[in-house]
Amino acid sequence: IGTVALFRPRKGTEVLIAALAELRAQRIDARLLCVGGFETPEYEQQLKQRVAEHQLEDYVEWTGFTSDVNGQLRKMDLFALPSLFGEGLPMVVLEAMAAGVPVVATDVEGVPEAIRDGTDGVIARPEDPHDLARAIARVVEGELDWEQLRLSAMVRQHDEFSDQSMAAAVAKVYDEILDADK
Repeated sequence: IGTVALFRPRKGTEVLIAALAELRAQRIDARLLCVGGFETPEYEQQLKQRVAEHQLEDYVEWTGFTSDVNGQLRKMDLFALPSLFGEGLPMVVLEAMAAGVPVVATDVEGVPEAIRDGTDGVIARPEDPHDLARAIARVVEGELDWEQLRLSAMVRQHDEFSDQSMAAAVAKVYDEILDADK
């Protein structure tokens, strides 16, 4: 499982760490790859303390900042975005979809517009580690077909959110406006 963020409280990383602990308690052999920097040294210490409290030090890797997000996405089997509240359409979700990495994300602003639950990824309740663990387990344990999620996400990203599809949608609006003036 991987996540990419500037780690700060609103990103819900504590929820993801608790979900990982729950998965491991269920004997699901999950690991977490955390890509990105921390908002503050104090918050970095808090997150790493949370990992230690759950005895997950051997199962969580912090990479720090990277300019090669696609390279990190290729290392992931599943992308998790445990945001506590929305910040618009999360670009990192679209990047994961384009890279063919199935996404598990929380039901906050922007996520349901990109991901159809059970079709292009999985949506969990925000601030609920149990529900996030359940959503991840649906993929890991095969309730949802990983390859089907992957393919559906890639097609949806290409058809609805790629630069070409978004440019075509903007051009269509302009065409409609120009035709209305005639």
